[in-house]
Amino acid sequence: MARQSPVSQLPEELDDDSPRLARLAKARLAKARGPWRGRVTGALADRAVAWTVAPVIAALLVREAAKVHLDEVSVRHLAFSFCALYIGSAVLAVTPGVALLSVVVRYRALGPATALGLLLAGSGGAAMAGFWAWYASPHFGRHCDVAIGLASVAVIAVFGRRGGLRAAGLSVPLLLALALGLAFTGLAFIQGDGTAQHAVSLISSRYWRTRDNTIPLLLAARVAAHARLSGHLVGDWLYSDRPPLQSGFALLQWPLWRGYDRQPAYQLLATGLSTSWLPALWVVLRVRGVGQWRTLVVVLATALTGFVFLNTVYVWPKMLAGALALAALAIVVSRDPADRRLASGIVAVALVTLGMLAHGGTAFAVLALIPFTWRLRRLVTLRGAAACAAVALAGYLPWALYQRFVDPPGNRLLKWMLAGVSSVGPPGFLSTVARQYHLLSLHELLVDKADNVAALVANPTAWQVQGAEPAWASGFLGYARIAQVDDLLPAAGLLLLGVLAGWVLLLWGGDRMTTINHQGAYAVTVLFIALCALAVTYLPWPAATAILAGCAAWFAVSWIPGLGFTSAVAAKAPHGFKALHRAALAHHLDPATLLVCLAGVALAAAAIAWLRFAPADRRLLVPENAIPAQSPATL
Repeated sequence: MARQSPVSQLPEELDDDSPRLARLAKARLAKARGPWRGRVTGALADRAVAWTVAPVIAALLVREAAKVHLDEVSVRHLAFSFCALYIGSAVLAVTPGVALLSVVVRYRALGPATALGLLLAGSGGAAMAGFWAWYASPHFGRHCDVAIGLASVAVIAVFGRRGGLRAAGLSVPLLLALALGLAFTGLAFIQGDGTAQHAVSLISSRYWRTRDNTIPLLLAARVAAHARLSGHLVGDWLYSDRPPLQSGFALLQWPLWRGYDRQPAYQLLATGLSTSWLPALWVVLRVRGVGQWRTLVVVLATALTGFVFLNTVYVWPKMLAGALALAALAIVVSRDPADRRLASGIVAVALVTLGMLAHGGTAFAVLALIPFTWRLRRLVTLRGAAACAAVALAGYLPWALYQRFVDPPGNRLLKWMLAGVSSVGPPGFLSTVARQYHLLSLHELLVDKADNVAALVANPTAWQVQGAEPAWASGFLGYARIAQVDDLLPAAGLLLLGVLAGWVLLLWGGDRMTTINHQGAYAVTVLFIALCALAVTYLPWPAATAILAGCAAWFAVSWIPGLGFTSAVAAKAPHGFKALHRAALAHHLDPATLLVCLAGVALAAAAIAWLRFAPADRRLLVPENAIPAQSPATL
């Protein structure tokens, strides 16, 4: 007799209006809980052998590849080291989440949104635990890293079952995310200039002049050295100004990075974290009833945009924060009854809290979640609200205490975004906002908010003064590249203008803080682009094909060296070249990173083939009017 999956499943081909759907959902959920409850052992073939062994192999690969001096090895050795570091780091990053999911799925029927949420929340929670362990003591931090790794492997070995991620509908999107990060990494470094060992610095000079992508690494290095963690970290930015989640992920793998330079390992780990937007977006679309092939087209079209590409390889933690917010959104909007429980709500709150610990811009995405959660208000009980509040408090309180007592004031970003004041020190946040608005006339206020609206569409004046891309502030392709990165409509299209009203009104505006993309919630921008792509897929197929092909061609012209891309700042000649014209450098492609890029493309093709030939993933597309009634006690 076939084993029942512990994940809620429903046949996709049933019509959404069929009354059989609710009855079948309830029956399947009941069956899913029964056979698995109390099962302790199983056949060896049913064990999650791959995920038991994979973290061990990944740790060995990362440790050995981190020792390689990337600027002094052969083409094949460099390509292998890049791939080993990237894949190994990605596997280690999600292992704690896989362990948590393995335990819960044995005893509880889960919807795919909750399953993904547990995966991300488990990994993020382990990263924060690692951060605070290192903060207490580097010696304790190293032992905590080992303990988390061994405990995760042991839990997977005991509780894990083969095909668990596939049953949750996560195998293909996770594999696609892995492939996308590998392909983007190869593309980012393909314009070879012999400085791959200093990967993070190279990316900041090629795509964005500021050093924001180095901040989580610098914070991790200071914590690992048990150095003073107050005062200025980069420029006049304080340690407390940037949340520590991505630094926590780095510290979990810090003992394995004993090589010449930790920059390549951090760059590749953070790239893997940034691609987590893909499985989050995939699940959002699937739980709303979008077919898997249409979902595939949408996520690939979203990936081939300048905004997504740049923010995947320029590894500030904003894309990670966006992915966590998207995963919370998936739980809130899910049509599966298994995602409408107290546990699912707690997971959503944990994801939002982790998103805030990745980047404060997640707050704008939280505002966007309010209308969706409001319609579920009747399902919320006092016990559930208390549990959610406890999770949020436990996650964010340690960081809030650090900001308040160790490195005050910790409110600079809020004052900068919402009041246009970037200075450190008194007065407090609310006083600053009140004073700044009091000083404005009505005309000045309206002009500032009009600047915010203009920045959503296009703001050529801002393009010319934007300090991060000095070499792009000229020519059609240069300005177009800035527009793709900064402005929402050039990045996505003409959809969903209404949902952005809160962002327009809250940000200060003017010439100090406008609604350019990297000042807001990346979850909103990624979802905006995805909805544009989704709308395209409903056009007649000749028109849809032409538009999607045009988008791919535009991405290639804008971002592939040799076709139209130039670095954001003046390029330097590789070591050993006395002089090399910039145009010649654009065509000086590194064969090793070309192999890395092609490996990512091949892995993506394998994921698509898996989607085509693997057993159908028939699951949980339950219309809202067919959700079985549940008592408050189950929520």
